[in-house]
Amino acid sequence: MALIYPVRIDSPEPDEDAAPEFAELAADLSDQWLVEVDLGEDGDDACFGPLTPRAAWDLALGVEGQRPEWTVSVLPLHVPGTADELVALFDDDDE
Repeated sequence: MALIYPVRIDSPEPDEDAAPEFAELAADLSDQWLVEVDLGEDGDDACFGPLTPRAAWDLALGVEGQRPEWTVSVLPLHVPGTADELVALFDDDDE
């Protein structure tokens, strides 16, 4: 399966049959999401959204079900703050 979606690093491993917690994803990561589809041929890819967490998940599963050879990613869409806030996200705490 080529379905990629984010999980919190400190979250316990979910049961294999467990459904995703959409409210938790929205609260912890974002309430707006994108679905990225990468065909793997000549850099062909596209993004669809913004979508709610549930709509993004449903779209990703639908595409992955029809084209399992494609890479489908579900990504949180964050609204950027100031340039300083954005840079601070990537700066090391050691500096």
